[in-house]
Amino acid sequence: MREAKQTGNPERSNKGARRRVRLLAFAMVGFLTWAALILWNQQGRLGVKAAQVEELMQKQAETVKLNEGYKKEIDRLNDPEYILQKIRKEYHYSRPGETLFYTPKSP
Repeated sequence: MREAKQTGNPERSNKGARRRVRLLAFAMVGFLTWAALILWNQQGRLGVKAAQVEELMQKQAETVKLNEGYKKEIDRLNDPEYILQKIRKEYHYSRPGETLFYTPKSP
C-alpha cells in the first residue's frame, strides 16, 4: 500500500507543476503583450517628436539665414555711401544738377 501512495503523489505534484507552468506562461504572455503595446505607443510618439524636431530645425536654419542678412544690412547701413545709394534708389532723390528719368513698369 505504501507503494500505491508513493506512485500517486508524483502524479499530483506533476499536475501542480503543470498548473504552475501554465500560470507562469499565461503571466509571461500577458506581460509581453503589455510590453509590446507600450513599445508600439512609444514608437508612435517618437515618430511624431522626430517630425517636430525636423520642422524646428528647418525653422532654425531659416531664422539663422534671416539673422545673418540683418547683420549684413546693419553693417552696410554704417557706410555713408550705401545710405546715399539707398536713399537715391528708394526715395528717388538726386544730387544737385542731376536729372532723374523714370521708366514706366510694364504690367
